[in-house]
Amino acid sequence: MTSYEWLCVLVVVFILAAGLPSVRAITARCGASPEVSRKSVHVLMGLVCVSFPWVFGRPLPVWVLAAAATIPLAVVRSIPALRSGVGSALHGIKRPSYGEVLFAPSVAAVFHFSGGDPYLHGIPIGILTLADAASAVGGTRWGRRHYGVGEGFKTVEGSLIFLTTAFLCVFLPLFLGGRLEMVHALWVALILATLAMMAEGISDRGFDNMVIPLGCIFALDRLLLLDTPSLIWRFIVLIVLLVLVLVGSRWSTLNGGALLGSVLLGYGCAILADWRFALPPSGVFISHLITTRKHHLIKAFDHRLDAVVSHAIAAMPWVVAVALDRLPVALGLAGVSFAMMAQLAILDTATRNSVPGLSPRPLRAVLKGALIAALPGLVLLWPYAGALVIPVASAFGATLMAVLWFGKLSRSWRGGDTALWMVKGVLALAVSLTAFLFRP
Repeated sequence: MTSYEWLCVLVVVFILAAGLPSVRAITARCGASPEVSRKSVHVLMGLVCVSFPWVFGRPLPVWVLAAAATIPLAVVRSIPALRSGVGSALHGIKRPSYGEVLFAPSVAAVFHFSGGDPYLHGIPIGILTLADAASAVGGTRWGRRHYGVGEGFKTVEGSLIFLTTAFLCVFLPLFLGGRLEMVHALWVALILATLAMMAEGISDRGFDNMVIPLGCIFALDRLLLLDTPSLIWRFIVLIVLLVLVLVGSRWSTLNGGALLGSVLLGYGCAILADWRFALPPSGVFISHLITTRKHHLIKAFDHRLDAVVSHAIAAMPWVVAVALDRLPVALGLAGVSFAMMAQLAILDTATRNSVPGLSPRPLRAVLKGALIAALPGLVLLWPYAGALVIPVASAFGATLMAVLWFGKLSRSWRGGDTALWMVKGVLALAVSLTAFLFRP
């Protein structure tokens, strides 16, 4: 590193180090709440970090800065005397949060992936700091309608404040900075702000400091390449999925964060690959609503984000591989279809194991998965019907074996629910590997 880069790193570290006690003193004098104090630190850090494209010419000094900022914060977090003293501006809230430790590495990663582009770097960091702070403070003060996220909750009012602030963080720089025309910037801002709002809605314990900036930079990078008609189409898909999930929420055992995660999963499948990839996960969700309503299970279960993560483990490797041109679209669609068939069959077995009066029916579970989850995707591969016979038969047999094995496992399971959901996801992904028998 050059002397100039070292000087810049030291200046930034000094500003951030001086900011903690300064914010603590100012917020204490004003009688501000711990949440306001913590978010004030984030805003200060964010405003400093937005300037990085004009300060640093390469990622290395930013990574050094991230280490220099994160290690002291981790030390403050681990030593009670420091935590209650200089660190009280960050740790004054009762709920556990890892946001301050994740913030600097996430900023460095965004700068690294942005290539120094001030829009790709500044907009995600702006959303993270300004929209997240406005949402937290506004939701704490005016929030009335709550939804569950992890072990806590967030408010609808806070999410709407986040959406509005995030929209301005995207639209104003793109339009006023001359990067895009007004209408083009408007659609990019609508999509990115909605996605960021949902990403914030599913994140707790400070993990939004990682999810929001990294998710936003990758989404923004793709959105900037699209023309206005393509953006409008993607916004329509996003809203349709959001409406489907929200309308069905009254019959769902998923909490609010998991419902938003369902929308992100379906939208990610549709946008990263193509719209057909959203059909198998949608089939699983619709089957979930029907089953929950039929057997009156709304109060019997409380499914959280780990249920959605389980489906993402099974489906997203195929979606990402297609998005990166590593696999043909037809092969990837077959993989997602088989993965969701296995997931639905396993879910049916798990439900019947848990509900009094019901007993597992493995063959019925596999048929249900094939017709509701796999068929919507496979029917669109009808030109390859002959080549699909062996893969479909193999997936059917593998799903039946997975259902039988999972039935035995679940009866003797002594671990937590989250670990069991991860087992379901890995098992469904393993079943989906039968798609490699397909030669489109």
